Amino acid sequence: MLTHRNHPKRRRIGRRGFCALALALPVLAGACTATAEQAPPTPSVATAPDLQSLDAKIDALEARYSTRIGVAAVNPATGEVYSHRGDERFAMCSTFKAYASAAILRKVEDGSTSLDDTVVVEPGDLVENSPVTAAAVGTPMTLGQIAEAALTQSDNTAGNYLLREIGGPQAITALARDVGDESTRLDRWETELNTAFRGDPRDTTTPDGLAQGVRALLLEDALDAASRDRLLDWMRSSKTSDKRMRAGLPPGWTAADKTGGGGFGTANDAGVVWSPQGDPIVLTILTDSLTDQEDAQGNNQAIADSTAAVIAGLATP
Repeated sequence: MLTHRNHPKRRRIGRRGFCALALALPVLAGACTATAEQAPPTPSVATAPDLQSLDAKIDALEARYSTRIGVAAVNPATGEVYSHRGDERFAMCSTFKAYASAAILRKVEDGSTSLDDTVVVEPGDLVENSPVTAAAVGTPMTLGQIAEAALTQSDNTAGNYLLREIGGPQAITALARDVGDESTRLDRWETELNTAFRGDPRDTTTPDGLAQGVRALLLEDALDAASRDRLLDWMRSSKTSDKRMRAGLPPGWTAADKTGGGGFGTANDAGVVWSPQGDPIVLTILTDSLTDQEDAQGNNQAIADSTAAVIAGLATP
């Protein structure tokens, strides 16, 4: 049975890099302590000649949209890894819901919970952007329905119910470490975790770290086969990615991904995309505004255009 717990209501480093690694994505940890403008640059990883044009394209998109763009992508078939601002911190926002749902599925695997367990949606639990749970106030929802709402509609109250079941935000950090993501940390609940204040390390991740976790959960053995398939089904059914990553995919490509958005123009999308032949690419794109305006709007087109550029540069011929 789902238990109820109370909850509290730029840098500019490592800009780019490509490495032909043996199916491994580097993960880097550390807290953000300065804005993108304040921190000194560090030397770039050597860029493969055939991907130098991809770096130029991402740079141009940043300038065009006044948006900081973090990218981590890996083609498992070739071992190629591409990273742009891969070790810089971004607010993770609702991308945490993929990890939260994976943590629920692990509890199902060990028998400590069931997707058929229910919780009655209480009016006092509702927070902003909760289309599914708001319509279910006063009625029970199964844990499976709650996870589906969190992943397909990015329902924030559903996200909080998942956090309650797994033991709070710290459980997301623990899961991240367990699947090889040394960067992701979650500290707060919906909707406070979306503030994205400049220089605030809380509730942040890096493109490299999140991509490692996504790969482990969706393509490798961090979950058993049944749980992995369930998570993939939920993420393939996302209703929030159509103007982001999926808008940049070539015809015939598909995705299983999770979006997120918050203050200072934060807009994210992370998951796996597949070619029409079924070849996967792990892709994480995290963005925020370079205007440093708290009410800046997230730029969906920057994510779509970055997706298109990465697929063109990294897809298996």
